[in-house]
Amino acid sequence: MKKLLVIIFTFVFTFVSCVGINYLMQETVETNSNANHNRVNLVIDAGHGGIDAGTIGVDSTKEKGINLDIALKLYDFAMVSGIPAFLVRDGDYLVYSENDDKSRSDLYNRMDYINSINNSTLISIHQNHFEDEREWGMQVWYSPNDDKSKIIADNILNITKANLQKDNTRLNKRSDSSYYLLYKAKVPSVMVECGFMSNSTENKKLQDDQYQKQLAYSILLGFSEYLTKEL
Repeated sequence: MKKLLVIIFTFVFTFVSCVGINYLMQETVETNSNANHNRVNLVIDAGHGGIDAGTIGVDSTKEKGINLDIALKLYDFAMVSGIPAFLVRDGDYLVYSENDDKSRSDLYNRMDYINSINNSTLISIHQNHFEDEREWGMQVWYSPNDDKSKIIADNILNITKANLQKDNTRLNKRSDSSYYLLYKAKVPSVMVECGFMSNSTENKKLQDDQYQKQLAYSILLGFSEYLTKEL
C-alpha cells in the first residue's frame, strides 16, 4: 500500500511539475518577446561550500550540501523554462579561481561574479537554524538597495506558502549589514532561507529529493511571476 501511495504521489508531482513548467515556458516566451531588451539573467548562489559547512542540522547534516542540491534543481527548472541562469558554484567548494589570493574573502569573489553578469538578479539559497527547535518555515531576506528585491522575496514566499507551507506565518525581512551579498548588492537580490535545520521534522524534509524539487519549483514560480508582471 505504501509503495502504491509513493508511486501515485510521484506521478502527480511529475504531472503538476510538467504542467507548471509548460505554463512557465509560455509566460517566459511572452515576456522575452515583449521586452527582450530587459532580459534578466538569474544568478543562483548556493551558500557556503568547501571548508565552510554552514549551519549543522540536528542529525549533523551540513547546510552546504542541501543548498547546492536545491540550487542545482532551481538551475535546471530555470533552463528548461527558458530563463537564462548561472550558478555561482556547482560543486562543494569555496569560490576562488586558480591563483587567487586565498586571503580575499569568498564573499567578495561571489559578489564580483554576480556583478560580472549583465542585467543579473541574485537568488541565494540558504538554510536556517535557531535555538528553539519549534521554529520552522521559509523566510526570505531582501536587499535594501533595490525595490525589486522585496517584490521578488514576497512572490517567492507567498507562492511557497500556497504550495508547500500553508501554516507558515513567517514574514520576509530587509537585509542589514550582516548579510554581505544583499547589503552590498547592486542588482535585485534575495536570500531564501528554505527552512530550519534545527527542527527535526523540517530538517528531514529539506534532505528529501522530491521536497527539494518542490522548493526549487516554488522559488522559480515566484521569480517568474516577478518577470511577467514587473518588467
